Amino acid sequence: MSIFTDTRVHTQRCILRPWQMDDASRLSAIADTRDISWNTSYKFPYPFDLPAAQRFIMFNTTNSGESSWQFAILLDEALIGGCGATRGTDVQSHTAVIGYWLGVEYWGQGIATEILDALVTYMRNETDIEQLSATGYGWNPASERVLTKNGFTKEGVRKGVVKKWDKTTDLWIYGKQLR
Repeated sequence: MSIFTDTRVHTQRCILRPWQMDDASRLSAIADTRDISWNTSYKFPYPFDLPAAQRFIMFNTTNSGESSWQFAILLDEALIGGCGATRGTDVQSHTAVIGYWLGVEYWGQGIATEILDALVTYMRNETDIEQLSATGYGWNPASERVLTKNGFTKEGVRKGVVKKWDKTTDLWIYGKQLR
């Protein structure tokens, strides 16, 4: 079995590799926007300063390759976003929740669809995970399109359960069988 820190996943345009602490300054530069934070959980803060970036990387490198597979996304060797999966616990330990985000200037170019395809393939071929799940917010139909293009099926909608910055929307729940 390979060491996760050496993992490189290639797509048509990008490389996915595990986060490194020296990503912190670029991470804070591209992630420090309400536009990205708006579509993520509170674990992805706004503002996203250098200490927040360092905490993010520390959190996303804990248990790497065992219960967490978190990747920096590089385009032409520049950090442009992140994606990954986190193993479920207890009776759901055969599943993982996935997530992805890109710097705003990379939206609408098909990169998220390409990245998610590579992440799904990696999870199928390199881990024992049997099912993936993902969530999306009602105000982000672009993320819903990325999921459906990658074969995820909408399994449910929780009405009005997402509340961020005094606005409320639905939470979409998606799933994909790997085995």
